[in-house]
Amino acid sequence: MRAQLRSRFPAIALIAAASAVPIGIVLLLRVWKGVPIHLLTSDVTSIAGVPAYTGFLSQLGIFVWAGAAAICFFCARLLAARSDAQEERRFLLVSGLLTVVLAFDDLFLLHEEFFPSLGIPEKGVFVAYAAFVLFHLVSFRRLILRTDYILLAIAFAAFAVSVGLDLANPAGINPYLYEDSAKFVGVVSWLGYFFRAGSGALSGVPGSVTREGAPRGASQVA
Repeated sequence: MRAQLRSRFPAIALIAAASAVPIGIVLLLRVWKGVPIHLLTSDVTSIAGVPAYTGFLSQLGIFVWAGAAAICFFCARLLAARSDAQEERRFLLVSGLLTVVLAFDDLFLLHEEFFPSLGIPEKGVFVAYAAFVLFHLVSFRRLILRTDYILLAIAFAAFAVSVGLDLANPAGINPYLYEDSAKFVGVVSWLGYFFRAGSGALSGVPGSVTREGAPRGASQVA
């Protein structure tokens, strides 16, 4: 036990810090804004007194976002020791960060409530996200073209449909069904793409990240 405490102290300290930050935010909001503790810690459906299936598709989408982010960061961590895969590592790190940003926006409605409350219009938030996505695509365009980018294209197309319906709010359709369904298709496609790209960067499976058009052989895996 003592040996593990000494050798794993950095990991233990990181876990403690990662746990302390959200708890600290809860206490800060309680003191600063007077928000009741239970509103910040309890289950949403329990607080609202709504059925457990409320927000089913939206909540499921958060799990999918989290899975995609975990894949990106985990694969990037495994690639850290490989000098021949640093571009892929950077790609996965930036992709993981982008995924976290989109997941937080989806979970906390940042573009609809938080940023507008600060005076930043919803369309301005979408422009900022679009700039981040464009930077991501341009910076790693050569690598992306060596992956199953059709899955990424499907994800972006679905997101575009969802955002377009959100902004246009056309009459005669159920906005919840079409807008949220399109977003969910996009999130699932996003997860599928990064599962393929991440696993391919590690093992060189067909259709994944390649070098100069040829899949990376299994012998190159550290």
